[in-house]
Amino acid sequence: MISLPLFKASMKKTLKLLLGFSLVMVFYLLITAYMYDPSGESDPFSALPEGMREALGLLDGPQTIEGFLSTGFYGVTFLVFMAIFCLIVANQLMASLVDRGSMAYLLATPVSRGRVARTQAAVLLVSLLVIAIVLTAAGLLGISQVTGGAEVDVSVFIQVNLIAFLLFFVVSGYAFLSSSVFNESKQAISASGGLTLFMYLCGIAANSSSELSWLKNLSLFSVFQPMSIVQGDTPVGLLAAILAVTGAALYAVSFAAFRRRDLPL
Repeated sequence: MISLPLFKASMKKTLKLLLGFSLVMVFYLLITAYMYDPSGESDPFSALPEGMREALGLLDGPQTIEGFLSTGFYGVTFLVFMAIFCLIVANQLMASLVDRGSMAYLLATPVSRGRVARTQAAVLLVSLLVIAIVLTAAGLLGISQVTGGAEVDVSVFIQVNLIAFLLFFVVSGYAFLSSSVFNESKQAISASGGLTLFMYLCGIAANSSSELSWLKNLSLFSVFQPMSIVQGDTPVGLLAAILAVTGAALYAVSFAAFRRRDLPL
């Protein structure tokens, strides 16, 4: 069970960030789609050095709109914006309340620690779900308009967005865990942000050299290969199940840790 009044209050505080990030990502999605050339004669990323293109996953893929967006949007822009959103909101919902002393007032009410944690987690997860739905809807409704009629494979596009949502279900899980165990915002954001940056850089390094390909095993982001989904080479059902279980486990650990820890109240 969650606390509905707390959910509404926390959702209201998160709303500006949610709307801002949603609009920015929809803008980048449609702008990237606008650059799509179905003939394959032009590549908007061709000006980048080959090494950078390879490291960022911007190598040539199949000239379908899904393949183009997989490299041009989901491969870099989407990951960066979603990671930042998860880190900021997770910190705002838990560690920031402890840091500012607001958690003491909140726990002075009849709302238990466990209920507070579940409610704040619900706010974060609902926010992620809203972004996923908005992006999917914007893509399905807007891509054909900005590309002059390019047909989107609905099933493939939904699969890409499903795995993307579940990937950040996991990212939000460890960000929420960090925010649940640290007393200060800077500690929580440093831990979760440092881990995220480390994994992201491992993914880039793994793409840049075959000798460093083993580093992909250290990066959560390596499991999200949108081009592989487009090409039908990813077992979407299995990957979705693994990510869902991992994310749920991280949130369960977060709830338990927050209930048992000593708080500076």
